[in-house]
Amino acid sequence: MENRAHALIAGLFLLLMGTALVAAIAWFQGDRTAQRSVTVVSRIGVPGLNVKAPVKLRGVEVGKVESIGFDPADPHQILIEIGVDERAPLTTGVYAELGHQGITGLSFLELRDESRSQQPLAAAAGGASPRIELRPGLFERVADAGPALIAGFGEAATRINTLLGDENQRQLAKTLANLEQASSDVSRLVADLQPTVQALPRLARSADQTVQRAGGVLANVDALVTDARGLSSDLRARSSALDRLGDAAAQLESTSRSLELALVGPERVRSAPLIEDIARGSRAVERVATEFGDQPHSLLFGKAPSPPGPGESGFQFPAGGAK
Repeated sequence: MENRAHALIAGLFLLLMGTALVAAIAWFQGDRTAQRSVTVVSRIGVPGLNVKAPVKLRGVEVGKVESIGFDPADPHQILIEIGVDERAPLTTGVYAELGHQGITGLSFLELRDESRSQQPLAAAAGGASPRIELRPGLFERVADAGPALIAGFGEAATRINTLLGDENQRQLAKTLANLEQASSDVSRLVADLQPTVQALPRLARSADQTVQRAGGVLANVDALVTDARGLSSDLRARSSALDRLGDAAAQLESTSRSLELALVGPERVRSAPLIEDIARGSRAVERVATEFGDQPHSLLFGKAPSPPGPGESGFQFPAGGAK
């Protein structure tokens, strides 16, 4: 009875081990989906890339690396055979780059397609697998640019050392001291301007009141200008009337002289008082008209006094005359 139990346990153990072996074989054999062969041609090194390394298209795993070797026709080229899922949308513009898996040092192939072509990648002549180019990745480009970057860093360090020389440091210290002094001056200026800023509202109110008063003064000036215009018009009218009066006086004098000549002849008779009175009256009228024509404002403000004559108080000799 005990032997039968041991045999049953051994049989179950062998059955489980066989099942695990079949599962492991299926796991290592991978997916059995239909694949197509593509050759990646590289003229640069492929560090960290191994057989069975994943092949990704825009981050999606579509195949694995099947073999890596040198091109028999050109030893400077490396041929990488990859198996890619036939459903992967590969076009004629596809190319490969080396990607790096974190800090492990292992690499994988990243397929990229930056062209707008929709033509699918076809097999080469004679049924050979199509070939695509392996371009330098980010790390390769950085490595190639390393010497230039190092030279640039060296030149930058040299310039920084020159900039931070003793003389420049003294100049910088002096500039900082001047900035501090200027800041202090600005602070004092702001403190001095503070009362002026506080007085600005009062000044604004005073200016407003002054503007209002100026408006009233301008209104009064406008009224005075209007009155002056009316007065000027009145003076022009009276001056015209005086001019007409002077013309009438001249005509009266001419008429009186004609009348005198007609009545008494060319030689005036002294016994003709009427004619002389008429002549004197006409001359007086003419004189008055002349005075009003010279000084029309005398109608409003009176006749201006005559200047003092010689011997009178206030008399002054003309400029350049005898004293």
